[in-house]
Amino acid sequence: MRVMFKWIKFVCFSLLCLSVFPLITHAECDYQRQAELSRIASNVQFSYNYQFVDHYPQFMVTATNLTNDIYMVDNYGTVFSGKSEIMGTYKDGNTITFTFYSNDTNCHGEEISKSYVNLPEFNPRYNSEDCKLYPNFSLCQMWTTTSFSAEQFENQLSIYKKNNDIKYTPHKEKESIWKVILTFVFDNILRFVVFGVILLILVVMFVYNRKKNRR
Repeated sequence: MRVMFKWIKFVCFSLLCLSVFPLITHAECDYQRQAELSRIASNVQFSYNYQFVDHYPQFMVTATNLTNDIYMVDNYGTVFSGKSEIMGTYKDGNTITFTFYSNDTNCHGEEISKSYVNLPEFNPRYNSEDCKLYPNFSLCQMWTTTSFSAEQFENQLSIYKKNNDIKYTPHKEKESIWKVILTFVFDNILRFVVFGVILLILVVMFVYNRKKNRR
């Protein structure tokens, strides 16, 4: 009886453990399948373009070749899956991290690899009046790799103005033409005087000989 009682207690205890800690089986993808999923993830290509919204660029990142075998999640928690071409919208200057996961039932959710998309940073001074007047100024380019303060911008612009006395205005072309003409006249004024004197002497001689022949 004691042996029977111990055996019953053991069975009851085992059943209790199974009810509290259920047995979970988790199948894993074999090495060949993992290699295949890794190849599929590496085949996903990224590209981006932008459009201006309220004078500020908004980037659209497009991923192609994404299959149902995998899905990916960006660093903002957005999940992308089930399409050959997808698109997400992001701000400039960000590095977007895309993490690929297995969509296979045997190893669903297993991380495969990561890809990164670096977006250029927009220069907030690009649309300013100063940059419209001096579009070739280095701190007036559309994209920038370094941040700078308003004071730094003004200081660098002052130096640029001193080294570049040509001001970009709508009348620049007309002013340049007149400047070329005036420069040509002043550079050749002596030649014009000599030519005028010679022409005057010839006219006087012509008039004199004509009067002489009439007598």
